[in-house]
Amino acid sequence: MRYEYLSYALAEKDNPVYGGTKSLDIKMRKSIAAGDTANVSSFTMENHWGTHVDAPNHFFDNGMKVYEYPPEFWFFKNPQVLSVSLEPSEVIKLPLEIMPQTDLLLIQSNWGKRRHEEAYVKSNPGIDPEVGLYLRSTYPHLRAVGLDWISVSPYADRQLGRHTHRAFLDPGGRNATILLIEDMNLSMELESLREVVVLPLRIEGLDSAPCTVVGLFDG
Repeated sequence: MRYEYLSYALAEKDNPVYGGTKSLDIKMRKSIAAGDTANVSSFTMENHWGTHVDAPNHFFDNGMKVYEYPPEFWFFKNPQVLSVSLEPSEVIKLPLEIMPQTDLLLIQSNWGKRRHEEAYVKSNPGIDPEVGLYLRSTYPHLRAVGLDWISVSPYADRQLGRHTHRAFLDPGGRNATILLIEDMNLSMELESLREVVVLPLRIEGLDSAPCTVVGLFDG
């Protein structure tokens, strides 16, 4: 067995975010080189930067926040990978079929290869709202969908993207909500993927949060 990160490390500069890039504001508060006994830093960033989980409260005030989920929610024993080829601003539509027991659907498009291009943040693919409604009504074991591009919302059609987020995250919709894990690193071979653990940053009050994602592989 081996482990691999399925998420990106945040960088001090030029983090791809929806519509552009942002830099973390990192400040050294204490420094051994300056005579302090330890190194201590502070940093400032938005909660939808880098690999992150969108929880229902992102679009619904009555929806759960990411820190409110129980620990067992974040362990996925039946992940499935859907490999697709997507053009700039292309939207995934139905039909879409997956295995009945799938609890995490990972959509591998190879858009990660373009992560430091402008197209990654301004011409990204998206997902049609009908896909979210269909997955919720048809696959009761599915708890999250992860993707290797910046957002389920195509930057070229943000209105559609809002409807897509609501289709997946509406707490009043049919069956349980399906969380979204955006900007994942799915650049490796995934055929031997067996399990996935998602570890979001738990801060009370935040709708959603950056996360570390780890995959367990055979071999």
